[in-house]
Amino acid sequence: MKLTKSIKVAFVAVAASSLVIAGTTTGAAAPKKLKSIRVAAVVKGLDNPFFIGIKEGIEETALKYGVYANVQAAPGLNDDIGQANKLDSLAGQNYDCYIVIPISSNNLSQAIGKITKKKKTVINIDSPVDAASLKASGGKITSFAGTDNFAAGKAGGAKMVAAIGSGKKIGLIAGLAGNVTSNARVDGFKAGAAGATFVGPVNADWDTTKALDAANAMIAANKDLDGFFAANDQMAQGVGKAIKAAGLKIPVYGVDGIADALNEVKAGSITATISQYPYVMGQMGVEACIIAAQGGKVPAQTITPYYIIDNSNITAALTNKSTRGFFPNQTPPGAYTNPYTKLIKK
Repeated sequence: MKLTKSIKVAFVAVAASSLVIAGTTTGAAAPKKLKSIRVAAVVKGLDNPFFIGIKEGIEETALKYGVYANVQAAPGLNDDIGQANKLDSLAGQNYDCYIVIPISSNNLSQAIGKITKKKKTVINIDSPVDAASLKASGGKITSFAGTDNFAAGKAGGAKMVAAIGSGKKIGLIAGLAGNVTSNARVDGFKAGAAGATFVGPVNADWDTTKALDAANAMIAANKDLDGFFAANDQMAQGVGKAIKAAGLKIPVYGVDGIADALNEVKAGSITATISQYPYVMGQMGVEACIIAAQGGKVPAQTITPYYIIDNSNITAALTNKSTRGFFPNQTPPGAYTNPYTKLIKK
């Protein structure tokens, strides 16, 4: 299931909700009791703490309901082949439902096709699977839960323009080339900051050091840069180092809301992060699996919340510490909709 730019969710900087799109009824298999449900998940590499947050959400939600969950991670953040091999191995095992987050938009499609042929449920969270490759493999996604990355980027672009003014020059640092999540965030930012002059985007592969190098090169070639947008927080950290080394005082925005980035917002080395809530995505993934295993109607798509965190609300963002320390906030500070919980039969 692929998110498109037509999915627009109205958010303000410190308030968010979730969008729910009509659901899918699962197959005719006999409904299962909670303690007999088996869930497998394949997430991106745990070298990015964002995906540790998702892992936490999956494991703790499974524990809450008494279902079994096996969470496997890609060997590295950019190891799409290693991740595909993990899911391919799990596809041959006895699970009722699979939760997936592809590294590239299509690297898991073949394995999803195998799972679908076994009439098992696949739930896609965070990064959408490419619709064309999914169709070619015969795969099916029952439900998607994740951020509208275009809308999140657009909100960041509008926020930066409100701070620095229109018609300014802004550097763009992207993730992996061709990555659907990175593209949506960058395209959204450009839409929100319409009228600005953009330098880049330059791909830094989600990596702090590569982003530092890319930002250094941009600054050297463009002495009049007025700001930076990076498609994730780890790259924003690299940009922040480049800005400091150059003696500049210009804003840098990232995306994700990882703990280190929030601390850097507090310290002033990053201006803002568009904070997502990976724990919530993991929670929704497990709950969608439970609904499917119980024979219920699973919402086909849920847009999860985000908040722009800057110096106006960073103290509140850092207040509610995660039980295991990876994320200051497991859930958003305001109200949001989770359509899955109420559909579970206890």
